[in-house]
Amino acid sequence: MEYPGTKFRRPIRLALLIIFIVAFFIISPAIIMYTAGYRYDWHNGLLKETGSINIDIEPKNAEAYLNNIKLQEKLPIRLNNIVPAKYNLRITLPGYFDWIKEIEVKNKQTNYIKEISLLKKNKPQSLIDSKINNFALSYDGSFILYTIQKNNNTEVWLWNNISGENQLISNIENSKRIEIAWAEENNYALIYEKVLPARAQDYGKDLSYSKFILFNPADPLKQTDIAKNNAPIKKFHWSNSSEPKLYYSTRENIYLYSPITDKSQIITKNIYTDWYMESDQLWTVQPNPSKKQYIIVRDTLGFNSTFNTLDSTDLDSENNNIDQIENNLQILAARENTLLLKTSKNSKMLLVTENSKHKVPAEKFVISKYNNWWLMWSQWELWTYSQNEEPYLLNRSGEQLQQAMPLDEHNTLGLVWADKSTALFPYYSVSHDIINERIITSAADTQNKIIYFINKNKNGIWKLNY
Repeated sequence: MEYPGTKFRRPIRLALLIIFIVAFFIISPAIIMYTAGYRYDWHNGLLKETGSINIDIEPKNAEAYLNNIKLQEKLPIRLNNIVPAKYNLRITLPGYFDWIKEIEVKNKQTNYIKEISLLKKNKPQSLIDSKINNFALSYDGSFILYTIQKNNNTEVWLWNNISGENQLISNIENSKRIEIAWAEENNYALIYEKVLPARAQDYGKDLSYSKFILFNPADPLKQTDIAKNNAPIKKFHWSNSSEPKLYYSTRENIYLYSPITDKSQIITKNIYTDWYMESDQLWTVQPNPSKKQYIIVRDTLGFNSTFNTLDSTDLDSENNNIDQIENNLQILAARENTLLLKTSKNSKMLLVTENSKHKVPAEKFVISKYNNWWLMWSQWELWTYSQNEEPYLLNRSGEQLQQAMPLDEHNTLGLVWADKSTALFPYYSVSHDIINERIITSAADTQNKIIYFINKNKNGIWKLNY
């Protein structure tokens, strides 16, 4: 039976019903698959799952381009349902280096582009115009100590970065090896001179320090020569605490000097192969002749527990004779149950934890004040280490690496090479050339984002705002 005036007769209605049912079973799964993150690759004829890109960097007013298409969203940006493929990401802001990286989007994975601060494009500026031997930057970037050689004397000057004042604080006679060591967490500094042994083969065990002068920039002319009463000084290092403490040793004793009280006190007899004080806990290396080993002892003056042991294979002793190490074994640093050691006759460092030992082909090191991140390098390789992980080879190059230094809290690195300096974002393998000059030495004020350096071809101390 047909209703009068109807335009859809029964066959037509059945056809429409079938069409709608078929469309439902085709379109509904397509919508479900689309919302679940699937896309059809028309080029390859494949159904693919999608991924995501998450961008959150500084400054927040930077612009992002994906395959040269500007993303209209403001930072932070999250791009969902991106078809798996390789994309070119460019983050740009006038006055800054472009950050460019090829990223690969994979199924059900999110690419995180975060913990990045774009670097400013600037030219170096002259800060102090003199023929300078070396310099050191205070922990907070407020002061610079630098030395000028005049005949056989060394002048030590103090530059105040806040006031711009320059002051001669000491004129040390008959000295050519004056060096500077600022405290790690406060503005106390140590001016010292290395005394080299008469024989080159004795360098490791007979190195000592003289003219061991401590001062505070708040009263720079009030200086204390610690070596007058305790000499020769064989080793020293600043405490890693906010309270100024200087630990040092002679052949007989290990001392603690307090700049606040202006007094030294004996901590213990120096009967160890080597020592290091971390957070008022004394680490020592002690020989164990009966087993031909060295024992690393934690908290020697307290609970006194064995941390790890070293044998001839660990120290690369010739002919497996550990006695050849003698007094050349040194603890370079200790942080949070990790020690870095070296022998003067070995080109490798030894990174020791409670359960592991790693040989690292490195000659220099620094520990970032951010995230307890270790950097160890030679001219050819740069290694990094984080707690509970194994050392990682970050970079290998034939360009002769001179220095590595953290530039910010995101672990961006400044790398000084033979003829230039670069900035490296280590987690993304992105780098910029920031100084195209030959640098003798440099230091970074990470809080104010300034690199200070001595140029090999120009006098003075220079600075670069990054």
